Amino acid sequence: MKNNNLNNLIKFGSLELDSWCVIDVLGEEEKVTDLLQGQVTSDINKISVNEFQLSSICNHKGLVMADFIINRSSKGFSFIVKNSISSTLLSELAPFAKFNSVTFEETSSKVIGMISNENEKLKEFAKNDHFSTYVYISNNERESNSCISIENWEAGNKILGNYFLESNDIGKFRPLELNYDKLRVSFDKGCYRGQEIVARMKYLGIDRRSFLTFITTSEYSANENIKIVGKKIEIDDKLVFNAITKKDLIPDIQKYPQVLKII
Repeated sequence: MKNNNLNNLIKFGSLELDSWCVIDVLGEEEKVTDLLQGQVTSDINKISVNEFQLSSICNHKGLVMADFIINRSSKGFSFIVKNSISSTLLSELAPFAKFNSVTFEETSSKVIGMISNENEKLKEFAKNDHFSTYVYISNNERESNSCISIENWEAGNKILGNYFLESNDIGKFRPLELNYDKLRVSFDKGCYRGQEIVARMKYLGIDRRSFLTFITTSEYSANENIKIVGKKIEIDDKLVFNAITKKDLIPDIQKYPQVLKII
């Protein structure tokens, strides 16, 4: 019998995401809001002060160029983004930012990631019935967070269906291919770059593939029916990874002896 117990994969606690950075968006509030609302895939009008929202930005072909977390504070908006993605994000926004007199400034703040089974509604950005993932920004140089490992953090997000773009993913996928339509895209906020193509895929396209999270034994080997996206996370003698596969093949894939669970 397969072991579908995920308890050992989920650890509650926090860690410093030292490969992430915080970038403040500077300018007049109205111009900053206009810029972001016209470029990012999420609806920033739905972010309350001190809240965090998953988002992304596409090119004119509807391909995802960067993903990030938006924070709204009493001082304005900030991007929380991987270092490997940040330069692409800023270069994509730069031509539009100059027309709005908006600038960007990387800060020295730390990004703290957390996995919790407690209710942190303002900070959480992905959740299920058992746990949630969220972040906060810290300016405390002495703050130390090492209760969980980066593998715990990445596995937790993958299990929640939340994919963070890798640098070699840039410009390769549209939002619906990465589950972003469920977590990072607003379909009723209005236009942004690539919006027409993304909406057409959502409402008129025939989706024959699924973006899923796989939990397998550590002996899992490559399979032509499973296109792995991103890194494989090894934790507790298991592998956790995201992959795209044809929907009609899922019942057969679930029978593979190395596949413990598909989410």
